[in-house]
Amino acid sequence: MTDRTTDIERRRLLGYAGATGVTALAGCLFGEETTDDEGDGDENATDSDESDSEETEPEESTDDGSTTTVRLLHDTHLHGSMGSPDEALNVANYFGLMDDLAADAPDGNALVVGNGDDLHTSVESSVFDGGHIVSLFNAAPLEYDTYGNHEFDNGPASLRENVADSEFTWVSANVCDERTGDVFAAEEGAERYAVEEIGGVRFGISGLAPADTPEVSSVGDHVDVLEPETAAADVVGELRDEGADVVVLLSHLASPVAEDLVAAVDGIDVAVGDHAAVVRDEPMAVNDTVVSLVGDEFDYVGRLDLEVGSDGLVDHSFRRFDLAELVENGDVTPHEEVQSLLESYEADLEAELDVVIGGTTEPLDVRTETVRREESNFGNWLTDVVRADLEADVAFQNGGGIRSDELYPAGDISRRTIVDILPFPNRTVKLEVSGATLREAIELGVSAVAEGHGRFPQVSGMAYAYDPNAPAGERVAAISVGGEPLETDATYELATNDFVAGGGDGYEMFADSDVLVPADEGTLLSALAIEAIQEAEVIGPETEGRIEIV
Repeated sequence: MTDRTTDIERRRLLGYAGATGVTALAGCLFGEETTDDEGDGDENATDSDESDSEETEPEESTDDGSTTTVRLLHDTHLHGSMGSPDEALNVANYFGLMDDLAADAPDGNALVVGNGDDLHTSVESSVFDGGHIVSLFNAAPLEYDTYGNHEFDNGPASLRENVADSEFTWVSANVCDERTGDVFAAEEGAERYAVEEIGGVRFGISGLAPADTPEVSSVGDHVDVLEPETAAADVVGELRDEGADVVVLLSHLASPVAEDLVAAVDGIDVAVGDHAAVVRDEPMAVNDTVVSLVGDEFDYVGRLDLEVGSDGLVDHSFRRFDLAELVENGDVTPHEEVQSLLESYEADLEAELDVVIGGTTEPLDVRTETVRREESNFGNWLTDVVRADLEADVAFQNGGGIRSDELYPAGDISRRTIVDILPFPNRTVKLEVSGATLREAIELGVSAVAEGHGRFPQVSGMAYAYDPNAPAGERVAAISVGGEPLETDATYELATNDFVAGGGDGYEMFADSDVLVPADEGTLLSALAIEAIQEAEVIGPETEGRIEIV
């Protein structure tokens, strides 16, 4: 255990000094892993209007038995996006609002936190490898963040570099390095938990990533994600032993999972954040825990004023701030340093990405409802390109790796468009698989279409029919390869991406396949697509009946 003096003027800009933080260096406690039943985190947010009703602020007193009010501002979940300098919803306005709310906190007692999924998966992330978010957060009043599943999209080495460059603190109770038994990237400054004194109140702060992070992201060979409930119980006990008056959980769990967790684990006073971007008008009370959800990206900022007495948290008041509305009304001043960085990054992006590379005669359908349920013309084109490049029999692309949720009109295609559609740093891989394995993979791919899971397969060189109303595991009605029925005992060469080939999105049946072309000999998927468009000059992808819903 070590003491850490926090530079409040630089890190939080709250106008008070002398706060002391205590950080944990204890290793992760390994428990049995489970998988959250929450899909891949792309559920639609439940939006609602801001309530502008007046609230009663908790009172403060300096007498014996007094209470202290500390303002908790939350959370981030920006997916690597910065927003445009010309739009209301951007990172400069977001942190300008947070900065103003923090500066206005009672006696300057404020804490600004995030909840993960901040480094990826945007166009910007593909260009800057998440470093843009770290720079912006360093300039902002943010103090603590936690790992979400998307922090690992560019692999563990990339995340370590970003953690090392961070002036704020990454905390996680359940993302561990199995080689050291410590929190992942401890050597770079991450901590399992932190204890910080604010206005005489000792706050214990930790975070949780989804249990299925290894399945839906690229954690590498040595990252262990512990079962959240066990990890939470362990860290809460240690925080209380360290004298924490209030325990705050930065949650990147889907809200139903988080609600079950705080109901089962005593001692969590406040949980903020949600994997599935749910928005609620007011915090919920679950097992004496205040659970506050304000969606993701730039739409809302949550303000929780926590009244703390000698027995811990005794009361709270809440307000959710609608950023677009406040900017439109002239009530937000952009954070000056963040604004400068945003403009600089945007200029670099324009020079790099806003270049026309070709055109399309057909609209490009990458809507989420299409690529995760049915045949997409872009999915057809992409898998054709990958199959041809690797000279494979068939190609297979998980729908969740096709992003942006847009229907792009016919016309010019820019480099930005392709990087927006394919933001992940996935590389092409060729495997040798049996027909039985291919059938098993297609069955898995259509097993969660009702939930919009990203494992849904777009294909080339093959076709399949499925019944979404049949039981999972029994939905595939027919599969053909090259126009002939799939042969269970036959061997096929499969082109895919390294995420799927490594067992991502649940495709564990591929993990032990013979590798004919490994990822380090493959091509970055977005680069391959850009090169194909430049060579063709004009493309015209169509649907052809490769995927039939029966």
